[in-house]
Amino acid sequence: MGSLWTPDGERPVDTSAPQPADAADAGVPQEDEALAMAAQAIGLDLSTMSEEDRQQLREELAEMTRVRAQVAATPVGEVLTSHLMRFFDLVLIYLDASPPKFNDAAVVIEAFRAVLDTVGDQLGEHQAMLRDTLGQAQMVFVQVKDAMDAAEAGDA
Repeated sequence: MGSLWTPDGERPVDTSAPQPADAADAGVPQEDEALAMAAQAIGLDLSTMSEEDRQQLREELAEMTRVRAQVAATPVGEVLTSHLMRFFDLVLIYLDASPPKFNDAAVVIEAFRAVLDTVGDQLGEHQAMLRDTLGQAQMVFVQVKDAMDAAEAGDA
């Protein structure tokens, strides 16, 4: 069982179900082939859907297509920078947990570092800012860890 992202969130997809060769084989009119594929991907049967549900699916498909085109038109450095900034946010979330999740935060920091070490030189003007952000994540990690260690030592 997999999932498919849609504008209203993740939807489960049953990948074990047999797939028709194409929409025409499933008895779906040719003009609705993309719609039928979208419905099938999220485990819906287009032939049993109301026209209102079909229209909603058409709108979601159009929005997904628009977002994909927008992402494709965005330079990769900007897209990766945006995602790596979410890594920073994730580190802060794990460190802000009670108790802090140091192992999880460390994994995210290492993933951040791995991406920068691998493709950082291809991120152009964003590379320096991302390296600074990685350094900030590491510094916060150490500060929170030191504070926890001091608190534990004080309790002993």
